[in-house]
Amino acid sequence: MSQSDYDNALDTSDATLEDAKFEKVLGSLQLAAQDAKDSGDFLSYSTVLDIYLSDPSRYTIEEREELLSHVLAILSEDLDLVYEIGWDLPSLFIPFLDSDYDMSGPIRLVPCAYKVLKLFELLAHDGNPKELFLKCTELLNSIKVTDHVSNNPEVAHKYYDIKVYCIFELIDSCLRRIHTMFPLRFLGMTVTSFINSIYLNPLKSLTEAAFIWKRLYTFARNYTRPPLPEKIDVTPEELAKINEDEDYLQRKLLTGFLTEAINLVLRYLILGFSVAYFNVLLQNLPAESKLANDFVLGIPVLDRLYELALSFDLNLESAFAGFLDSTDKLLDFTMESGKLDDDITGELFEKLVVDYQKTFAHSLVDTLANEVTDSLGGSLNLYVYSVASQNQFDKIDISIPQAIAIGLRLVIPGLVHSTFCNRGLHDLSVLCSWIAILSADKRTVEVELAKIPSVILRSYYQAILFTIISSSSDLFFRYITLTLLTKYLSLSPEAVTYDFLMNCLKECPYENVKAALVGVFKELVTKDKIQEDALVDSLNNLSLSKDTPAPPPLPARDTVKKTKYITLTPERLKELFDVIYEYVDLTFVDDESGPTLNLGTVPTLQASLNLLILLKRDLLVLQEQVRKLTDVVLDKAGAVDKKWNGDSSQAALLNATGIIKITIDRLKE
Repeated sequence: MSQSDYDNALDTSDATLEDAKFEKVLGSLQLAAQDAKDSGDFLSYSTVLDIYLSDPSRYTIEEREELLSHVLAILSEDLDLVYEIGWDLPSLFIPFLDSDYDMSGPIRLVPCAYKVLKLFELLAHDGNPKELFLKCTELLNSIKVTDHVSNNPEVAHKYYDIKVYCIFELIDSCLRRIHTMFPLRFLGMTVTSFINSIYLNPLKSLTEAAFIWKRLYTFARNYTRPPLPEKIDVTPEELAKINEDEDYLQRKLLTGFLTEAINLVLRYLILGFSVAYFNVLLQNLPAESKLANDFVLGIPVLDRLYELALSFDLNLESAFAGFLDSTDKLLDFTMESGKLDDDITGELFEKLVVDYQKTFAHSLVDTLANEVTDSLGGSLNLYVYSVASQNQFDKIDISIPQAIAIGLRLVIPGLVHSTFCNRGLHDLSVLCSWIAILSADKRTVEVELAKIPSVILRSYYQAILFTIISSSSDLFFRYITLTLLTKYLSLSPEAVTYDFLMNCLKECPYENVKAALVGVFKELVTKDKIQEDALVDSLNNLSLSKDTPAPPPLPARDTVKKTKYITLTPERLKELFDVIYEYVDLTFVDDESGPTLNLGTVPTLQASLNLLILLKRDLLVLQEQVRKLTDVVLDKAGAVDKKWNGDSSQAALLNATGIIKITIDRLKE
């Protein structure tokens, strides 16, 4: 016998042994089922199933399919067995859904998925409904996306979705079969398990969100109270009162469930209200001026949830109006004289956090024992979605003070603690700020902003900046929020604008945001601010008495004067250069290997040097100031080049120094 024949014989022998072992497993399951039926000891069969099914990884995919088919056949032939031990089976079957399939096809191609669904269908029809219900709510509380090991988070989440579908459908089926006079208790357990599952498994895309919302919609729309017990030990009058109370509370719980699920899902997601509004604005621009953005706000399941909320008599428009009213009462912007800004800011932040905890951060799960309430965050998002998806933004009437108060109320608590960060509410805040600033004329906005204490304005701009920082994955939303910040800063008192930006350029720890803020600073110190001559306006409107005829118009003259949004005084220019020198020191560093670059700060330094090019062109900086800076930068860049020149592993570093030197050459021209 040749070596290859010998190896083939060994492989065949091993395969035969493995087949024999698997056949033995199938035989053991069959014999144990017969023993359980004969003896009536059903729990012993549950133990046998636990032994053979608790670790699906012991079997190949084909063996898993055959194993589940075998168990399905056994259980289908003995419904008493299903009733007695069914409660213990969902946790055994769910792990069989995990495999290395890449989820590129329909669900029917997922290994074992069809078999698990058939087993769950059998349990739904013939299992003990109350025990299965309790076990499944416990199981839904515990499953996690991370239970499936995958390098692709989207694939892992799809496996989680299948598990949620199987478990939640079984919960729903069992709930319909439980006979009870007090269904609220069981509905509460269902809601709690679903909400906890969302909380434990944050959603990272609207596709994932749509799946969860579809489960919510289907359940809430089709929910009917479980049947009453066959034997009722209360009078008809007492039963009628119990039913009335239970029906009312169940409806309240369903609306709370609906709004809370929307609010929780949007902790890490935005629907795109402000992007949709910005697109409406872009439609009025010439085609060549429009930014490429094909976003359309339309999520069918949210349309259905909105209609369902209305069918539940949930007044979303009233909730939004109440939110505006409570925001006005929460923040009136009156300041006590003599207080330090730090004290005012501290008290403001504390008030906002306490309000957020009471109004937005409480969970439906936490309040079930005391009172069932709708989620304000979910109600606001659902109402604004209904407006934004239809481009009916004129339904939202927001003033500048209201927009600032909303931004503070919805965003600042998340700045204090990440638990209170809700990106869906950030999106809503940005939309309100855009509507407010574009609904009023420029002069009105300037007057309104001038009335607001500077400490409040700085906190509001801090909130917008935090929204930008929290939106690294949504580039267009990030862009329009930065544009919003620039718009408000351009219309704010100059001292407030300068102080805020300069503080950010010094203190902001996020380099990518800091580089963008240098760009905002550049816009405001280099662009002209056109102002109508207020004196001419006042003379034209002046009247000595009602009977005095209007004087002839003044001769036409140039009534427009130009200034910058931020004027660079010598003191401010010195402060700017100090900041740029600090960027130089942060960028060119020395480590144990010698002079090198901190690549993270290069964009900020580059943006600052480009700013100086424009300032030099407009004769706003002195040649001597520029020469000293360029000498320092070239000296440091030369040292880095000398150290690493020719080292291919440092290509990124050398490319960065090359770009910096090109910018310096432009600055020296």
